[in-house]
Amino acid sequence: MLRRLLPALLLAAITPQALAQPPVETVPLLREIKQWVIGCDNLRNCHALSAPSGVDEEDYSSLTLHLWHQAGPEGYLRLRFDHRGQAVDLSTLRLDGQPLGPDLTRDLHVELDDQGGDPDMQSYGVIEEAAARRLLQRLRNGQRLQLPGEDEAHVSLSGLSAALLLMDAVQGRVDNVTALARPGKGAASEVPPRLPPPVLRRFETAPPLSATEQAGLVAAALQAVTPEEGEAEANVGALSEKEAMTVTRYDCAAYNCEFDVSRRERQAPYKQTQLKLQPLPLDAAELQGSVGYDESTGTLSYFYKQRGIGDCGGGGVWVFDGKAFQLSEFHVMPRCTGVAYGDWPSLWTTQPAP
Repeated sequence: MLRRLLPALLLAAITPQALAQPPVETVPLLREIKQWVIGCDNLRNCHALSAPSGVDEEDYSSLTLHLWHQAGPEGYLRLRFDHRGQAVDLSTLRLDGQPLGPDLTRDLHVELDDQGGDPDMQSYGVIEEAAARRLLQRLRNGQRLQLPGEDEAHVSLSGLSAALLLMDAVQGRVDNVTALARPGKGAASEVPPRLPPPVLRRFETAPPLSATEQAGLVAAALQAVTPEEGEAEANVGALSEKEAMTVTRYDCAAYNCEFDVSRRERQAPYKQTQLKLQPLPLDAAELQGSVGYDESTGTLSYFYKQRGIGDCGGGGVWVFDGKAFQLSEFHVMPRCTGVAYGDWPSLWTTQPAP
């Protein structure tokens, strides 16, 4: 799905003088460094999360640590622990076998999920920046964070320092007072400002398809594919006064299918027109796994699972502006560690149309 990105092995060779310059990393960015995954979006906002690199069950962890650092001089820092399973007491966390201590764990507050999240997951967040920095300073010098008595509830800290340094470098913070890995004397005002998000152009709702249009478009879409097994299924939706979208599903495997996505004229012979889809960053493959079009919002989306429970893969959303499909959001998670789609690194951020 994505080209495998190599760990940031060259960070150690970068000179302090080079790191003090404005950001040189191209964004969006996705990297895997030891036991961590780091993603930075088109605005240079960064998200790092603990993610075991092994594929064996013994490498699984029910405890995940997320770090978000927004770009810009006043960009917020946020830290959150997620635990999948029974409720736990994070005040008992141990760092390399020693109690983490109440001076750090008292800042972990239970977060309530009001948006229908996983009922078996508890989240504990640190929103106050000074508290988050104190906790990170302690953790980056350790090797392993664990809840006593739970072998699966652990966070490997291998790669955390390199992940923080990469985030600082992406945002132009190295040797700055706002840096996470290597703070210095540089004033916060010297950090490059956060880039403005692309503003999406508005989708104008199209007249609904008539029964005749629907039947003709479905027939044209089915004729365009030749399934190797089973029968294809086509869904259609209005795109504009003169055009429609057809999404044809065929040759489904365990949890992903093949799709033929077409933009067509609404009238016979339902000629195909150019889709005009904004490409995904990082040469990612698009419109695979599961694809859908919503004519009420003009959105075309896909969700690709690397395994059945859907805790890794990629997903994107586009919005039609009357001429082309604008990329609205893009998420990727290269490691299967039990993290739900909503918490995958976001690599593309936009602003809705006014």
